[in-house]
Amino acid sequence: MYKSRVITAVLLTSFLCLGIQSQDVPPYALRGTVITPTTVIPNGTVVIVADRIGGVGADVNAPDATTLVETDSFIFPGLIDLHNHLTWNLFPRWPPVNWNPTDWDPAKKFGARYDWQQLQSYREDLDTPHSALLAEGWGCEMNRYGEVKAIAGGSTSSVGSLGPTKCIEGLARDLDFYSGLYQADDFTSEKLVYNVFPLEMQINDADSVRTRLSSGQLKAFIIHIAEGAAGNASAAREYKMFAAQGFLRSGVSIIHGVPLKAPQFQEMAAHGVGLIWSPRSNFELYGATTDIAGAKASGVVIAIAPDWSPSGSSGMLEELKYAEAWNARQHPKMFEDAELVKMATSYPAQLAGLSDKIGTLSRGYLADLLLLRRNRTDPYAALLHATPLDVRLVVVGGKPIYGDRDLMEKLLPQAVLEPVNICHKDGAKVLYLGSEASQGGLRKTWKETSEQLAFALQQWKISIAELAEESECAK
Repeated sequence: MYKSRVITAVLLTSFLCLGIQSQDVPPYALRGTVITPTTVIPNGTVVIVADRIGGVGADVNAPDATTLVETDSFIFPGLIDLHNHLTWNLFPRWPPVNWNPTDWDPAKKFGARYDWQQLQSYREDLDTPHSALLAEGWGCEMNRYGEVKAIAGGSTSSVGSLGPTKCIEGLARDLDFYSGLYQADDFTSEKLVYNVFPLEMQINDADSVRTRLSSGQLKAFIIHIAEGAAGNASAAREYKMFAAQGFLRSGVSIIHGVPLKAPQFQEMAAHGVGLIWSPRSNFELYGATTDIAGAKASGVVIAIAPDWSPSGSSGMLEELKYAEAWNARQHPKMFEDAELVKMATSYPAQLAGLSDKIGTLSRGYLADLLLLRRNRTDPYAALLHATPLDVRLVVVGGKPIYGDRDLMEKLLPQAVLEPVNICHKDGAKVLYLGSEASQGGLRKTWKETSEQLAFALQQWKISIAELAEESECAK
């Protein structure tokens, strides 16, 4: 049983402060069980005006012109994915079942990422076709496919997009290039930098990052460090190099950190360095995951993210479900359900320097929402056990982007909604690409995008990945 805090919002003045309403979507209100995520409001309402939340609470009074939609859903903040590689997510699961015996011993796991990146099977199955598709001009389609896959998994914001290129605007927020959070519309205005190989940065680029972090111009620097098995020396050494280069500072977050121990986590916490945890990919590739107990005990802020679908999860919902299953096997459990939910919402917003804009359902925040079917009585458990079929609606910046046809048609009665097949169900969900096209997007249908990519992959004898794996579609 949850104790709800009744919030009464006075909206008349807030409507005047939130700017001109969107021409696509007039003000509307969604009624259901609202999870902010710190508070559960059983019969709550979220009012949306333009791209903002106009009010949240149990007794919200909206103007007569506001469309009220009874959702019979759990209403969460949109999930925030701080670790992904979107253009790779059209590829099927990897490592393959049939290993080249000269290349790999299937009884072993990898020591560090440098090991699997040297494999012939990696080059043939992923790296070479990925590079070729980009060279052939399929980058925008690849990124769109990755964004829709992320949205289908509950994400409203992500990092690791193609960028900088205009064709990626208008669906999920690309926090490292075109987030839509700042006045300027080019990637140089963004306050988050994402780097896969930070130890290979040019000296001038590294100096620029440190200077911008110190001045506050840059809010977040998210980097891959110490990716490998728990006892791997090369992965562990990366942390020493990271600290020696002056990156041990507030605003920086480490992705992976599997070999790190309590002393490193204590040092990270003391300097305000966060951790982004990708357990499924860690176990798939290295046979172990981060010492998450040590990180938590040290006070490090932890977010969760799926990495990429070849070795991680298809999306945030799936990674949360994996983390929940891992957590259930710990004795005692390491996290309460509510904290795992925060690790996908308010905590990543904090690490991204965006805790005043996204990650929480509160008046004045950006209207990024995830609505889930009521598959359980406990809303936190419902999110942690949800499948992509449970996604009722995804809203980004006040615009309904994806979800069940009934809700999408109520909110976008004149829009062209495209069917999306997921979990082997034809047209299980619908997608609205209008906001992307209005900003100079691909101007292709979803069917064209997916079919063209599938055809482009045929030359490599590779089948395009499903938006969600069969195992992820099961309860």
